[in-house]
Amino acid sequence: MRTTFLSLLTAAAVAAGCGAAQHHSMAPASDPAGARVFHLQPGHYTFHLGRDVRVGQRIVCVTRGGRMAGGGGVEQRGQGVGSSTGFEVTTFRNGRVQVVCPAHPGNA
Repeated sequence: MRTTFLSLLTAAAVAAGCGAAQHHSMAPASDPAGARVFHLQPGHYTFHLGRDVRVGQRIVCVTRGGRMAGGGGVEQRGQGVGSSTGFEVTTFRNGRVQVVCPAHPGNA
């Protein structure tokens, strides 16, 4: 199952035009839902709500050097979040979720 999930994430990154490697880890045991936290490198990613991610799921961006570059949760359809680092997560009404992880985070 993990191999299938990783293949799906890789396909999503390629479809979004991003060649950055991706990986994810399990959320802390204190998270009752056991939600996965996505740790993404710089790039643009596309996921699908309900299939790849779910509302409230945490996404953390890291630079290629491993520094934090922003993060947030997946919002409900028609909503999004962003930060001054350049991080963005937008959930469209059709269920498509776009994530932007900045390569060089900085204040706006």
